[in-house]
Amino acid sequence: MWMLTLVLAMASAQARGAAGDAAAIAAFDKAPGWSQFLADVKRQRERWTGNAERAIVPPALAARLERAAPGLRMLIVAQDWCVDSANTVPYVARLAASAQIPVRIVDRAAGAAVMNAFRSRDGRSVTPLVILLREDRVAGVWVERPATLQRDFESMAADPAARRRFEDRQAWYDADRGVTTMTEIVELAERRAGGRGRLLLPH
Repeated sequence: MWMLTLVLAMASAQARGAAGDAAAIAAFDKAPGWSQFLADVKRQRERWTGNAERAIVPPALAARLERAAPGLRMLIVAQDWCVDSANTVPYVARLAASAQIPVRIVDRAAGAAVMNAFRSRDGRSVTPLVILLREDRVAGVWVERPATLQRDFESMAADPAARRRFEDRQAWYDADRGVTTMTEIVELAERRAGGRGRLLLPH
Protein backbone atom coordinates (compact mmCIF):
# COMPACT_ATOMS: atom_id res chain seq x y z
CA MET A 1 0.00 0.00 0.00
CA TRP A 2 2.81 2.40 0.89
CA MET A 3 4.42 1.72 -2.49
CA LEU A 4 1.19 2.68 -4.27
CA THR A 5 0.99 5.86 -2.18
CA LEU A 6 4.58 6.71 -3.11
CA VAL A 7 3.96 6.10 -6.80
CA LEU A 8 0.82 8.23 -6.74
CA ALA A 9 2.65 11.03 -4.93
CA MET A 10 5.46 10.95 -7.49
CA ALA A 11 2.97 10.98 -10.35
CA SER A 12 1.18 13.93 -8.79
CA ALA A 13 4.45 15.83 -8.38
CA GLN A 14 5.39 15.11 -11.99
CA ALA A 15 2.00 16.33 -13.17
CA ARG A 16 2.37 19.54 -11.18
CA GLY A 17 5.87 19.96 -12.60
CA ALA A 18 4.64 19.53 -16.16
CA ALA A 19 1.84 22.01 -15.53
CA GLY A 20 4.34 24.50 -14.12
CA ASP A 21 6.60 24.05 -17.14
CA ALA A 22 3.70 24.63 -19.53
CA ALA A 23 2.43 27.68 -17.64
CA ALA A 24 5.86 29.30 -17.51
CA ILE A 25 6.63 28.69 -21.18
CA ALA A 26 3.22 30.00 -22.28
CA ALA A 27 3.64 33.12 -20.15
CA PHE A 28 7.18 33.74 -21.44
CA ASP A 29 6.10 33.53 -25.06
CA LYS A 30 3.46 36.26 -24.59
CA ALA A 31 5.23 38.56 -22.12
CA PRO A 32 6.89 41.93 -22.70
CA GLY A 33 10.55 42.52 -22.05
CA TRP A 34 12.03 44.50 -19.16
CA SER A 35 12.11 47.85 -20.96
CA GLN A 36 8.43 47.67 -21.84
CA PHE A 37 7.45 46.56 -18.36
CA LEU A 38 9.40 49.42 -16.78
CA ALA A 39 7.85 51.93 -19.17
CA ASP A 40 4.38 50.80 -18.07
CA VAL A 41 5.08 51.03 -14.32
CA LYS A 42 2.75 53.47 -12.55
CA ARG A 43 2.94 52.68 -8.83
CA GLN A 44 6.25 53.34 -7.02
CA ARG A 45 7.67 54.58 -10.30
CA GLU A 46 10.47 56.59 -8.68
CA ARG A 47 11.66 53.55 -6.75
CA TRP A 48 11.53 51.32 -9.84
CA THR A 49 13.43 53.75 -12.04
CA GLY A 50 15.86 54.67 -9.28
CA ASN A 51 16.78 51.04 -8.67
CA ALA A 52 17.09 50.45 -12.42
CA GLU A 53 19.49 53.38 -12.72
CA ARG A 54 21.65 52.43 -9.75
CA ALA A 55 21.78 48.69 -10.49
CA ILE A 56 25.37 47.54 -10.92
CA VAL A 57 26.31 43.89 -11.37
CA PRO A 58 29.52 42.92 -9.55
CA PRO A 59 31.95 41.62 -12.20
CA ALA A 60 32.43 38.31 -10.40
CA LEU A 61 28.68 37.64 -10.42
CA ALA A 62 28.42 38.63 -14.09
CA ALA A 63 31.21 36.18 -14.97
CA ARG A 64 29.61 33.35 -13.02
CA LEU A 65 26.23 33.88 -14.63
CA GLU A 66 27.74 34.08 -18.09
CA ARG A 67 29.22 30.61 -17.58
CA ALA A 68 25.81 29.27 -16.51
CA ALA A 69 23.84 31.19 -19.14
CA PRO A 70 23.81 28.97 -22.28
CA GLY A 71 20.23 27.92 -22.98
CA LEU A 72 18.84 29.94 -20.07
CA ARG A 73 15.76 32.16 -20.23
CA MET A 74 14.17 34.09 -17.38
CA LEU A 75 10.50 34.73 -16.66
CA ILE A 76 9.60 37.14 -13.86
CA VAL A 77 6.18 37.63 -12.31
CA ALA A 78 6.03 41.07 -10.70
CA GLN A 79 3.62 43.84 -9.75
CA ASP A 80 4.45 47.55 -9.73
CA TRP A 81 2.87 48.12 -6.29
CA CYS A 82 4.81 45.25 -4.70
CA VAL A 83 7.65 46.59 -2.52
CA ASP A 84 9.70 43.43 -2.94
CA SER A 85 9.26 43.48 -6.73
CA ALA A 86 10.41 47.11 -6.95
CA ASN A 87 13.49 46.34 -4.88
CA THR A 88 14.58 43.15 -6.62
CA VAL A 89 13.36 42.97 -10.22
CA PRO A 90 15.43 45.91 -11.57
CA TYR A 91 18.59 44.25 -10.27
CA VAL A 92 17.63 40.83 -11.65
CA ALA A 93 16.93 42.39 -15.04
CA ARG A 94 20.32 44.10 -15.08
CA LEU A 95 21.99 40.86 -14.00
CA ALA A 96 20.32 38.93 -16.84
CA ALA A 97 21.32 41.60 -19.35
CA SER A 98 24.95 41.26 -18.26
CA ALA A 99 24.88 37.63 -19.48
CA GLN A 100 22.56 38.29 -22.46
CA ILE A 101 19.83 36.12 -20.96
CA PRO A 102 16.38 36.83 -22.46
CA VAL A 103 13.99 38.22 -19.83
CA ARG A 104 10.21 38.52 -19.97
CA ILE A 105 8.02 40.01 -17.23
CA VAL A 106 4.33 39.51 -16.52
CA ASP A 107 2.01 40.92 -13.89
CA ARG A 108 -0.20 38.91 -11.54
CA ALA A 109 -3.07 38.68 -14.02
CA ALA A 110 -0.98 37.28 -16.86
CA GLY A 111 1.13 35.22 -14.47
CA ALA A 112 -1.70 33.72 -12.41
CA ALA A 113 -1.07 30.15 -13.57
CA VAL A 114 2.64 30.46 -12.83
CA MET A 115 1.97 31.88 -9.37
CA ASN A 116 -0.41 29.01 -8.67
CA ALA A 117 2.18 26.46 -9.73
CA PHE A 118 5.02 27.98 -7.71
CA ARG A 119 3.72 29.18 -4.37
CA SER A 120 5.64 30.36 -1.35
CA ARG A 121 6.65 27.86 1.30
CA ASP A 122 3.56 28.75 3.35
CA GLY A 123 1.26 28.31 0.36
CA ARG A 124 0.72 31.90 -0.79
CA SER A 125 0.70 33.06 -4.42
CA VAL A 126 3.28 35.84 -4.37
CA THR A 127 5.35 38.30 -6.33
CA PRO A 128 8.04 38.53 -7.32
CA LEU A 129 8.80 35.13 -8.80
CA VAL A 130 11.91 34.56 -10.90
CA ILE A 131 11.57 31.44 -13.06
CA LEU A 132 14.67 30.02 -14.74
CA LEU A 133 13.86 28.13 -17.94
CA ARG A 134 16.25 25.76 -19.65
CA GLU A 135 15.40 23.39 -22.50
CA ASP A 136 11.72 24.36 -22.18
CA ARG A 137 11.56 23.23 -18.58
CA VAL A 138 11.58 25.08 -15.30
CA ALA A 139 15.09 24.69 -13.92
CA GLY A 140 14.67 26.81 -10.80
CA VAL A 141 12.40 29.24 -9.01
CA TRP A 142 13.31 32.17 -6.74
CA VAL A 143 10.39 33.14 -4.53
CA GLU A 144 9.35 36.54 -3.16
CA ARG A 145 12.43 38.07 -1.48
CA PRO A 146 16.04 37.39 -0.36
CA ALA A 147 16.41 34.58 2.15
CA THR A 148 17.42 36.78 5.08
CA LEU A 149 14.27 38.90 4.73
CA GLN A 150 12.15 35.80 4.19
CA ARG A 151 13.41 34.36 7.47
CA ASP A 152 12.44 37.57 9.27
CA PHE A 153 8.99 37.46 7.64
CA GLU A 154 8.43 33.86 8.73
CA SER A 155 9.66 34.55 12.29
CA MET A 156 8.09 37.91 13.01
CA ALA A 157 4.94 36.58 14.68
CA ALA A 158 7.06 35.15 17.50
CA ASP A 159 10.14 37.38 17.34
CA PRO A 160 9.76 41.15 17.89
CA ALA A 161 13.28 41.79 16.59
CA ALA A 162 12.48 39.97 13.35
CA ARG A 163 9.29 42.01 13.04
CA ARG A 164 11.21 45.28 13.41
CA ARG A 165 13.77 44.22 10.82
CA PHE A 166 11.11 43.15 8.36
CA GLU A 167 9.04 46.28 8.79
CA ASP A 168 12.18 48.30 8.05
CA ARG A 169 13.18 46.16 5.08
CA GLN A 170 13.38 49.15 2.75
CA ALA A 171 16.50 50.29 4.61
CA TRP A 172 17.96 46.80 4.14
CA TYR A 173 17.18 46.87 0.42
CA ASP A 174 18.72 50.33 0.03
CA ALA A 175 21.95 49.27 1.74
CA ASP A 176 22.19 45.94 -0.08
CA ARG A 177 21.70 47.42 -3.59
CA GLY A 178 20.49 44.13 -5.00
CA VAL A 179 23.68 42.18 -4.31
CA THR A 180 22.03 39.48 -2.20
CA THR A 181 19.22 38.96 -4.70
CA MET A 182 21.63 38.77 -7.63
CA THR A 183 23.87 36.34 -5.76
CA GLU A 184 20.94 34.02 -5.01
CA ILE A 185 19.84 34.07 -8.65
CA VAL A 186 23.37 33.23 -9.84
CA GLU A 187 23.61 30.37 -7.33
CA LEU A 188 20.29 29.02 -8.54
CA ALA A 189 21.42 29.16 -12.19
CA GLU A 190 24.70 27.44 -11.33
CA ARG A 191 22.97 24.58 -9.54
CA ARG A 192 21.12 23.62 -12.71
CA ALA A 193 23.71 24.70 -15.30
CA GLY A 194 24.80 21.17 -16.03
CA GLY A 195 21.61 19.20 -15.58
CA ARG A 196 17.89 18.89 -15.97
CA GLY A 197 15.16 18.94 -13.43
CA ARG A 198 13.84 21.47 -10.98
CA LEU A 199 15.22 23.21 -7.93
CA LEU A 200 13.32 25.72 -5.84
CA LEU A 201 15.48 28.04 -3.79
CA PRO A 202 14.67 27.05 -0.18
CA HIS A 203 13.27 30.31 1.24
